[in-house]
Amino acid sequence: MPATTDQLIDSFAAMVKGRGVPIREEENASRLRIFEEKLPKRLPQSFESFLCRCSFPAFDVMGISLFGWDSDSNAYVQEASAGEGSSRRFPVHLSKFLIPAGYVRIGRPDGGDFDAICFDFKRQSQNREYRIVQVDHEDILCNSKVRVSGELWGSFVKLVESVLSSADPQVYCENPIV
Repeated sequence: MPATTDQLIDSFAAMVKGRGVPIREEENASRLRIFEEKLPKRLPQSFESFLCRCSFPAFDVMGISLFGWDSDSNAYVQEASAGEGSSRRFPVHLSKFLIPAGYVRIGRPDGGDFDAICFDFKRQSQNREYRIVQVDHEDILCNSKVRVSGELWGSFVKLVESVLSSADPQVYCENPIV
């Protein structure tokens, strides 16, 4: 019998926590609603499950750095709010271009690159499981153009399944549990 989405996310959270990422079980439904109100569509069912039930700092997994989901003021909400104005620190915010083009940023490559790792809201499969793509940040900054440089996973479920089936899932956290 296949695992439910919640069971899959529970296994993922437990495995990542076992690798030193301080994931906490928390009820985040109201915070998730605030985030999703700023988006053109709802998040993938699997990612909603993860954000709704877990809080965590930013961490690296399988080559990407996922933004942290740790307080009322977090990177996801800041990214989704980018179109509402710019800051002095970041006068050109990638999400100002990404969200209208149908991309929601969830992180960046873990090697320090500034490209955007996003859900592609333009291509959908079952349960809103959008593919995860890498978007070239330089095309946005230099040409105000959103260009996908590659697909990383067919969905968040595919990423989670890759992590769970990998002998070395490449999980890293800046402030691991000690």
